[in-house]
Amino acid sequence: MTRDRATLLNQCFDEAERRTPAMLKRCIDAVMNSLQLAEGASLHNAQRQLFARATWSIAQCRGALAETFPVRLREAFEQQVDDPSASTLAGLFDSSLMQLVDDSAMNESLESVRLLQNLLPLVEHSLPILDARMSSLIGLDSIEVEKNPMRPSVFARVLRDLMAEVEEEGGIRVVWLQHIAHVLGRELGQLYEALALMLQQANVQEAGYRIRLVEDPEASRAASAPDVVTLDMLSMGDADGGGRDGGGDDSADLEPAALGRSRSELGNAVFQDFLAGGSGGGVQPLDEGYYEQVRRELGEVDALSAMPVASEALSGEALSRYRATPVVDRPGRQVSVDTTLAADRWGHYGLAHERTRVLLELKARAEDAAQAIGLDLVRKLVNQVARDPLLLAPVREAVVALEPALLRLALANPRYFGESDHPARLLVEEVAQRSFRYNDEFADDFLAYLEPVCAAFNALNALESEKPRPFADALGGLRKRWQQADAVETAAREAQLSSVRFAEARQQLADQMAWEISLRPDVFNAPELVLDFFYGTWSLVMATAQLRPVEGAPDIQACRSAVGTLLWSVRPETMRQSKAVFESLPGLLQCLHSGLDALGMSKSERQPFFDALMRLHQPLLSLRRVRVKGDQALPGTDGELDEPVKRDLSVAPRVFVTAQPWMATGEWADAGFQDTELDPQDEADPLPPVEQADQVAEPSVELHLNDPVPFVEAQEAVAPAVVEDQPADRAVLARLRAGCLVDMYSQGAWIRAELIWASARGTLFMFSSAGGRAHSMTRRSCEKLIGNHWLRLVETHAVVENAVQALTATAPTKGKRKRRRLATPA
Repeated sequence: MTRDRATLLNQCFDEAERRTPAMLKRCIDAVMNSLQLAEGASLHNAQRQLFARATWSIAQCRGALAETFPVRLREAFEQQVDDPSASTLAGLFDSSLMQLVDDSAMNESLESVRLLQNLLPLVEHSLPILDARMSSLIGLDSIEVEKNPMRPSVFARVLRDLMAEVEEEGGIRVVWLQHIAHVLGRELGQLYEALALMLQQANVQEAGYRIRLVEDPEASRAASAPDVVTLDMLSMGDADGGGRDGGGDDSADLEPAALGRSRSELGNAVFQDFLAGGSGGGVQPLDEGYYEQVRRELGEVDALSAMPVASEALSGEALSRYRATPVVDRPGRQVSVDTTLAADRWGHYGLAHERTRVLLELKARAEDAAQAIGLDLVRKLVNQVARDPLLLAPVREAVVALEPALLRLALANPRYFGESDHPARLLVEEVAQRSFRYNDEFADDFLAYLEPVCAAFNALNALESEKPRPFADALGGLRKRWQQADAVETAAREAQLSSVRFAEARQQLADQMAWEISLRPDVFNAPELVLDFFYGTWSLVMATAQLRPVEGAPDIQACRSAVGTLLWSVRPETMRQSKAVFESLPGLLQCLHSGLDALGMSKSERQPFFDALMRLHQPLLSLRRVRVKGDQALPGTDGELDEPVKRDLSVAPRVFVTAQPWMATGEWADAGFQDTELDPQDEADPLPPVEQADQVAEPSVELHLNDPVPFVEAQEAVAPAVVEDQPADRAVLARLRAGCLVDMYSQGAWIRAELIWASARGTLFMFSSAGGRAHSMTRRSCEKLIGNHWLRLVETHAVVENAVQALTATAPTKGKRKRRRLATPA
């Protein structure tokens, strides 16, 4: 794909990303209206309850869905460009993956398929035009609808996956899918029309359909797969994607001696064909010119070994400046197979010419072209990993130092780097993946990780073995050491996660119980402060009683009874039954206090409610003043309160939704949350200079009880508004998922941390750094860190696979491709 076409494709993605937030909000609003109508028309109580819960749940998630959906959609579009088969109808319901599942999971799978089936008729007028122009845009000669990166199945899959993240109950997700199909189809039709018009205005022509007749496709595939390594495979590729310098004369022939050089001149196409060739039966022998070239190269290495070698390591003032630079701003040190490594760490294999000597000595022992190509492949891959910018320099140096041991394996198995489960490849990959935990090559924890890696690599070099077993043993030893090192950190992490997971589960159950309370007929015309207490605090007490009963605390039935008793006691008509109300109050207050004790709420936090409740009962107490005169005050009061409370009555049930899971002060401590303060100067200087770093601390974590918010404001509470002129910050926040790594500025230093937990509503995050130290923050604090560039996502990838793909990637050709063949002797 040319640069102009790629730019136009990205413009289509941008347009879809811009439109989808408002589009999804309209869809959700339509779903809410449809669910409310269905609830009113239903004759079954269970079904009405399901529709009510589905309406309430999607209202909570409206803001979060609308904010996250465009980001996930953009990621899916870009994935489709690389792998067009990642989202198809079969991908939504794959029979090969079927297993015994419950009815709700099966229903959800069926509804996912129905969603796509219902979308297609609604876009049948606009989608074919977009398919035709999109196929032309991405460089296809004919229409291939399954390669359209913006086809309906992509939207359906992303929406289904996102719904699964924000709603745990499968039955509710099924209801959502049933009611969103038609409105989503209409919205997609309008989007496709706009995109097709955009491509038409850019003069993108429509591709056509083409019929191909194939007699025997299996035979054609078999014929295209090389099974024998021959010198004809040694094509240098294109002029801009060829050998060592990527250029050269396409018409020139290479002598067989080219394989005998220490610096391979083979192009990427050769390695691609070589790795795809399998373990074929025949091989091409090497001629005398090859072995003569190897001897000449060895002579040059002997000459180099007699010359002094200058050290490439940083030292003195340069090293001090490098260490003083913040880790996120340090320039990456260049490493390659030609780099001279530290002799005290790697011995004589730290010298580049000694590693080259091993390569040439092994080439001298090679008997066929496959072995020679395999040796060149290993050196190329090692050099590719050494240039990986995501790895710390000492890790890349370790891979370079391991080159001799890796080269020896190529004589017995030239294509072993193409085997994903080969012990040598796994060793390099796991060492690299482990290193992503660290961001400072001078830190003690990184040096503790690197030391056993260096010892294992040096031992493999010393063995001089051509078998993979020693690599498997070395990897097993490192894994055992890593597991032991992780044991303490894992235990601390599980304790922290247990606390926050319980808090989240309790909050979800409490929200559901609050909704159930709101459906009671006796909540109408109840005082607002009582409803606020039920929907906010007492629902948490009820959830605690059901999930984790506490000895001596009221059980769930007693908690439900307290709701009815309290509502009865504050109704105006009940005040005439002063004796009955007065006799019920001591037991009621005792139940309330016991439940709040089990929840972990302090006396100071609960006292305002009980003071207000006592004022509500002030008329009753005045009537009974003679009888209670001289008696001890009721529990929860500090004496008589003469000023009556204003009776603000609720005319309709109002459900309160907290923006994040409520946690008691002790629970925050058990979870390992850090309570720090933000330096006042940060508000005025959002990007402090490096020398002021020690004065900057991470934002504070709010430990107080969340104020309840009305149901109508649930969307804003669940997903606080993000400043529109910071789309990059919003995108970073949306990409935060459990398991991702970040560089975080905390207490005057940049640390590498892993996101180990995020609340279902995306309002609370917990990170863990070295030693199991927890770093937690609210969504607002996280946004501030991202906006100030104090929290940065760390990119990772499969290191070896990425190197293989980079090495075997071929550049697009222009015109007829010219192949340069290795000249064979007559």
